[in-house]
Amino acid sequence: MGNPKSRMLVGTWLVVWGILLLLVSNHVLLGWKHLWPAILVVSGVVMLRVLQSRLTFAVVFAAAWMILLGLFLTAFSFGLIEWGRMRSLWPIIPMIIGVSFVVAGARRPPTSAGVVVGSMVILMGSACMLYETGTISERVAKPFLRYWPLVLVLAGFVLMKRDARTRDAASESERTLAPVGNAFDQGALSTDVENAILRRVRGATGSRAAAGALVRELKDRFDRFSWVGIYRLQGELLSLDDAEFVGVSPEHRRIPLSEGVCGAAVRERETIVVPDVCADDRYLACSPTVKSEIVVPIFDHGHLIGVLDIDSDEPDAFTDDDRRFLESLVAKAARNIGQEPRAAA
Repeated sequence: MGNPKSRMLVGTWLVVWGILLLLVSNHVLLGWKHLWPAILVVSGVVMLRVLQSRLTFAVVFAAAWMILLGLFLTAFSFGLIEWGRMRSLWPIIPMIIGVSFVVAGARRPPTSAGVVVGSMVILMGSACMLYETGTISERVAKPFLRYWPLVLVLAGFVLMKRDARTRDAASESERTLAPVGNAFDQGALSTDVENAILRRVRGATGSRAAAGALVRELKDRFDRFSWVGIYRLQGELLSLDDAEFVGVSPEHRRIPLSEGVCGAAVRERETIVVPDVCADDRYLACSPTVKSEIVVPIFDHGHLIGVLDIDSDEPDAFTDDDRRFLESLVAKAARNIGQEPRAAA
């Protein structure tokens, strides 16, 4: 019972029924023979209340069926209708099922299959009720009396077929929308995430604190990032400060522009993605676990001030979507990162 909604549903149901039964056992309420149909009513109401944020067809159908059936049986338990009349009133039960189908099918988004099947069940139940009350003859009612359960069979097949189509459509949608390779984790490309990171960067005091905030945010938000750091351009060298990287301390703290993927990104003034660091001669080994790398140049008012370097322990971890996101992010954060020039170490 690990689902929080399931625990809430069961817990609420137990509390309500514990109180009701406590009242019965202390003779505050009427006896059990009057109370038992309320189990269905209370269970349906609790289900609608607890699961109100995800009222699927099945939830609405089950809740409506329990509430309506409970109310119907309550009329018998309180003596408003004699139990002997159940023999003639039994068509109300399939009609309740039909109404539950219609109610569930009419929810948003509407489900035409539920409405159609529910209407058919109500029609069959109504025909049986007319026969039981003597309104129509046995000859007219006989097909309904003999074959009305086929409507329930039909309803089951319709719902199963619809469910299968829904699963197929969902699978196809996942295949269509799934990013190639290992794109950003879900939600990473949203404006909300970018703005959240920028708020931390812009809220920092000084360029070093801003750079530190940027690398920490990226490392914390994305599990695929095993190392994130900013190398600043100082003359003909790229220099790494202790406050501006997150991950294992690298061997290369000062990189000549003629070396490494970071140096190549500065010389070419464009982002470089390395799907397999073992296959790229430019890669300067820092950790045996690193499999792929992306390096994004940082420009402040047209001047290149450094690079954002990200390593991943997963092969081919960065895609075009990743590149676009990081380029947009560093372009907006560059002013804060480069606002205070630092002296060379």
